[in-house]
Amino acid sequence: MSQPGDILRAVVGPLGYPITRDTLPPPDTVRWNARRKAELLLAIRAELISLREAVALYKLSAEEIAGWLSLFERHGLDGLKTTRAQTYRPAKSRRVQTPSQPFGQTSQSAIP
Repeated sequence: MSQPGDILRAVVGPLGYPITRDTLPPPDTVRWNARRKAELLLAIRAELISLREAVALYKLSAEEIAGWLSLFERHGLDGLKTTRAQTYRPAKSRRVQTPSQPFGQTSQSAIP
């Protein structure tokens, strides 16, 4: 939080509104939607908050934030949406049952 006498710095957020330390998501944030993730990433990039502070304040891992940053840089705000996870994240192979095999037997294949 800003203190009296502090110079207020701001960065333009993902929706075009200014972000300051005071407008960052609250420390008890549990649901990280795409807008909140982007606001935090932009604040870190603009040095409104350090990565170390963000990790401690929001109880996130540096790896999680780095993953968000990678998706945001490659795909923008849409890359941070959990509903788009299959579109923007690498596919993992899963075990699936194919109709040609007897029940209970599975084969290894990637599902698009």
